[in-house]
Amino acid sequence: MTETPTRPLTLLVVDDHEVVRQGLASMLDRRPGFQVVAEAGTVAESLELARRFQPDLVVMDVRLPDGSGIEACRDIRAEFPATRVVMLTSYPDEEAVIAAIVAGASGYLLKQVRARDLVAALEAVGRGESLLDPARSSNGCAGSPPTTSPMSSAP
Repeated sequence: MTETPTRPLTLLVVDDHEVVRQGLASMLDRRPGFQVVAEAGTVAESLELARRFQPDLVVMDVRLPDGSGIEACRDIRAEFPATRVVMLTSYPDEEAVIAAIVAGASGYLLKQVRARDLVAALEAVGRGESLLDPARSSNGCAGSPPTTSPMSSAP
């Protein structure tokens, strides 16, 4: 019995740092389960490209030059409820994690995450899982086996 090939998840990568954005896009586009359809460096570009491509998944930086990635997440999720958004940031800010949850994000990852953990997290979100369970986190990835994360409370 042969398996029906599944369509790759379409991705929009949003980060204001060109090297980071292009590196992420290149790494993810090489994976068989992903297809990067667009890249954006601002909130305005992310909204325009989300409307144009309606990706399955958006990888969104929290801080962008023309506004908040969290607000962009809220706008994208309001317009395209089937599109999932994963926040990817350098800042382990608990308030931003909570704001991301309220905005409809499916995950909140730190840029220090290992490439294989990022891929696994995006695959999980693509399957409809959430990475925002505060009881499960590690490697800067809210959603993995327990150790530390932006959602954990350190003593």
